Amino acid sequence: MEIKVHDIVRFASISNIETSMEIPEWVENSPASQHFGVVRRMPITNNIVPIGLRGDTREKRYGAFIHESNIMQVISPVSLVNRIEQFKEQMYYHSLNNIKNEFEKHNLVWGPTGSAGFEIATSIPVTTPNSDIDICLYLEEIDTELLVGIGQFLEGFDRRIDVQVEVPSIGAFILNDYLKNMKAGFIVKTKFGPHLCTIENNRIKLGVNS
Repeated sequence: MEIKVHDIVRFASISNIETSMEIPEWVENSPASQHFGVVRRMPITNNIVPIGLRGDTREKRYGAFIHESNIMQVISPVSLVNRIEQFKEQMYYHSLNNIKNEFEKHNLVWGPTGSAGFEIATSIPVTTPNSDIDICLYLEEIDTELLVGIGQFLEGFDRRIDVQVEVPSIGAFILNDYLKNMKAGFIVKTKFGPHLCTIENNRIKLGVNS
């Protein structure tokens, strides 16, 4: 079973999660946390997967763990792209559909994450009129010209689009941070913490922990 950060995992019951801390009351009462968790950016050791449970507000987030044997389904952000059409009435539909059409021109691998991605994956309403739209873009290598073009394309949207770029075996960075600070230094999130990095010849040069 391949499990990656941003994937949504489905489990049978909240009793399947593992934690060393007392579970907040809102977790027990939140429809979004009863059967689904979002994989966090931490190492998976001894088949124990780090997940985040969500409530009905941004402040309600709870970090826990679940054993792979208790995971019934793994839903990747990429698999959600073909489900966007089923959510035409939602505020994020037109933005995601426009992104889908544009990214198809470049054969890009991507998917919705955040509240919109969770809602598309689970059909549990968690977005609000003020929700940002989060997406994850998967690249095998850094292509600055491509990323600059994507940044310019997204500037034309009337809603904020937050793009996280995932690069295999390295980690992820926020597109806007990269575009503004690629020379001075931008943050790359890894399984072992954030690093201040720069770009040299279209390659990420890891710096020290930030």
